[in-house]
Amino acid sequence: MKKHVCCLTSNVGCRRSTQPKFLFFVAAKRQQGILFAAVLFFCLLSACAGEDADPAALKTYDFGRDKVPSITAVVGERTVTEVASEGKNEFPSKQYTYQSNSVADDLSQYTQLLQEQAWTTTGDGYNLKESPGSAQFVKESADNGQILILFITYEENQYAIKVTKLEALIDHT
Repeated sequence: MKKHVCCLTSNVGCRRSTQPKFLFFVAAKRQQGILFAAVLFFCLLSACAGEDADPAALKTYDFGRDKVPSITAVVGERTVTEVASEGKNEFPSKQYTYQSNSVADDLSQYTQLLQEQAWTTTGDGYNLKESPGSAQFVKESADNGQILILFITYEENQYAIKVTKLEALIDHT
């Protein structure tokens, strides 16, 4: 047996109907609510990914508790041509590739800041006057038993900065 429902908001009076119209209104409002919740979720998700929002203006490269100063924090905005991430959990790595008309000057200022912040050069060092070239720096992580490696490759009008977090210790002897 079908129930008959009266619309309480109507001045016309009670009509017998097998499908009340107010249920369609409730269903439509529920769909709008679900859609609103989905849009809100994706907006919040993109806001939490703030560092990827504008890589040309980053102030730090973030690895959990470790905050590595970005090159743009030192030399100002540069054109970012590529952003790549690898190894999300075990050995996270991020690489940013920049275009610049002043590669040697940019990297000279940046490597000076790194050394002032206790980053150590590894290998045979580097010569920013020779292009192409590379430089590698290492520093202990804020997390025990882990280190950060910052690898810079450069050529005439661009450079790439790759930061990797690894489980390792630095031998200070």
